[in-house]
Order: sequence, then C-alpha cells, then structure tokens
Amino acid sequence: MLEVLEAQILERPNLVHGFTTRRGGVSRGPYARLNLSASLGDGHPSVAENRARVGDALGLNVLAFADQVHGSSVLTVDHVQDDTWSVGEGDALITDRPGIGLVAQTADCTPVLIFDPERQAVAAVHSGWRGVVQNVVGASVSALTTVYGSNPSDLVAALGPAISKARYRVGPEVLAAAERAFGTLDDGLVGPRDGEGGATLDVSEAVRRQLVGAGLRRENVERLAICTYEDSRFFSSRRARKGPFGSQGGIIGLPL
Repeated sequence: MLEVLEAQILERPNLVHGFTTRRGGVSRGPYARLNLSASLGDGHPSVAENRARVGDALGLNVLAFADQVHGSSVLTVDHVQDDTWSVGEGDALITDRPGIGLVAQTADCTPVLIFDPERQAVAAVHSGWRGVVQNVVGASVSALTTVYGSNPSDLVAALGPAISKARYRVGPEVLAAAERAFGTLDDGLVGPRDGEGGATLDVSEAVRRQLVGAGLRRENVERLAICTYEDSRFFSSRRARKGPFGSQGGIIGLPL
C-alpha cells in the first residue's frame, strides 16, 4: 500500500496533493521501494511502475518531472506526453492545467507545494541550500504572478518532509552563501559554529521565510516537521553516506 502524507492547508476539494514515502513501490536494494527518480541508478521499468502507482493513487492523468539541478529555473507545464521522463531542466514547475501532477523530487531537500485558489494554479518546487541561496521559491511565486496573474497574498504553501536542522551540518562556505542571501543568520536558521567554522542549517525554515518574503501570509505556509534523515520511511542522501539512494516526491495537481 502506498503511503502518501498530506498537509492540512492543502486539503481542498479542488486540489490533489501529497508527499510520498518509500512505501508501496517495486524498487529493490537501496532504492526500495517507492523510488521516483530515474537518474540515481534505479532501472527505468521499476521507476515507471512506481510513478504510475502514484499517479493512479492520486487520480492524476500524468506526472511531470524535471531534471533538477539545484538552480532557480521555473518551467511552465502545459502538456506532458505519457512517456515523457522529464519536461526539462529546472527546479520548479507551474501549471493551471487539470490532470497534470507536478513533482518535486527530494531526498533531504525541501519539497514545496504552492496553490493559488483564486487563479487555480499550482507549483511544485525543489529547494536545498543552493535553491535557498538562489531563492527558487521566490522565483516560483514570481512566475505564478507573471504567467497566471496570481496575487502572492492569495497563495497557500506546504513544506514537506526534509532533513532537520539538527541533522544538517554544513561548512563555512555554505554559511557564507546563506549569509549573503539573508544578510544575517540568526539562531533560528543556524546552530552554534563548530571548530571548523561550520554549523547546522535549517533549510526548511529558510524556505518558509523566503515564501513570506515573496508575499505569502505567514498563516498560509505550513511545514510538516518530519526529518527525512531520522525517519526511515524516507530516502535520505545524508543517511546513505555517499552510497546509492532513491527519492520521494511532493506532488500537486488540479483534478479533472
């Protein structure tokens, strides 16, 4: 049985969404079981079956995946062929077309699902620390505004399972990049510096602040406080310790 988690803020009759776990797929070994990534070493037949199961479970005609590169490019998705493995290179997808499920693949990074209930448009965003530095969620909100006429204050967003601050130590070069993005790093974003100048970083909190900075109301942003490193239901690149791993997905779409 597939296990798909939902965010309360996105539980609406005119919206389909969910955050997958590892449960319910056919992949084996380090990719067991519901791996959605075709670029990490798992065989295409297994990944295709896993993706089909997710689409069927959510009642979506087709799922749209991107070649994620830890950047800030936003892709507008108007149509997806059934056999399309990727709609292009980017880390955010937007659409207003019913039946298309947008997927943000993650394995510790933060999946962000955004819904505009007024314009009936959605976005799925993948943001790790590089995405934070480039403000990919801000670019996604801007794209929704430009393409569909969204008002940021109307948007609602959910941040799915991701690695927690306590489990995500980064080096001084990452902290310097984050500091350039935020100006200053308070203790809500980072922990105490260690002897090597590194510290723990809360990527999801950084993403939340960027969403608010892009115009979303604070009360319209929900975070699922589940750590992908600590919870074995999820794939985690850090837990894999440079070994092979799969990815889960944050999915959002408008029903037919």
